[in-house]
Amino acid sequence: MPTLIADLDRAVVECGADTAALYDRLAPRYESFRGLWLHLAGGGAERAMLEDLRAVLRPGQRVLDAGCGTGALSRRVLELEPDIALTMLDLSPGMLAEAEDLPAERVVGSVLALPFADETFDVVISGWVIETVDDPLQAVREYRRVIRSDGHVLYTFCSLPDGWVSRAGTGWLRRAVESDFAGNFLEEPRIPWHDCERSHRRRTRAGLATEIVIRKCCPIGSPLVIEHEARR
Repeated sequence: MPTLIADLDRAVVECGADTAALYDRLAPRYESFRGLWLHLAGGGAERAMLEDLRAVLRPGQRVLDAGCGTGALSRRVLELEPDIALTMLDLSPGMLAEAEDLPAERVVGSVLALPFADETFDVVISGWVIETVDDPLQAVREYRRVIRSDGHVLYTFCSLPDGWVSRAGTGWLRRAVESDFAGNFLEEPRIPWHDCERSHRRRTRAGLATEIVIRKCCPIGSPLVIEHEARR
């Protein structure tokens, strides 16, 4: 692990604020970093997303992996259902290059402005992405925009634990992710989701990781944002 952390620190220093360049540089070893995160905190949330995905995937569907990285999640999707039309989108060409073997369309682009028409996909999945962008709410609005009326959006992200004990105990891990992966642990007011009968949220590892499933009809935003927009 010390070598991995040293590689992360070196990449951050050399790439500065250029997120695409950072992930281009990390691409060859990204799966090692990702595996460490899943082991330490994110594994439960990702397993929950795959369970939910298994329940909604059908042959012939169009599926978008938004912020696909090196394609680890896309590989799992294809294992669950090989007969889909898969699109992989990422800001980093270097990340996409690591997934050249997958039977998918690969697109360089941002989750904040998806280069797809409304209602293009049946399913959008996004693993550990929205916490790395300036506007998580906008990213999820884009996910919802491109799904069809009966579609599903499933996403995981780093979230800030409740309570000072959990926050203190996870401080070292949160600092590492925030400094080395251009990511944040989203506080409750910044979490884009809606609690209704057609959506749900699961939090794991004392709230350090979160999985959410939403549908086309779900308003997107924190409870305060939704209440404000409803009054306008």
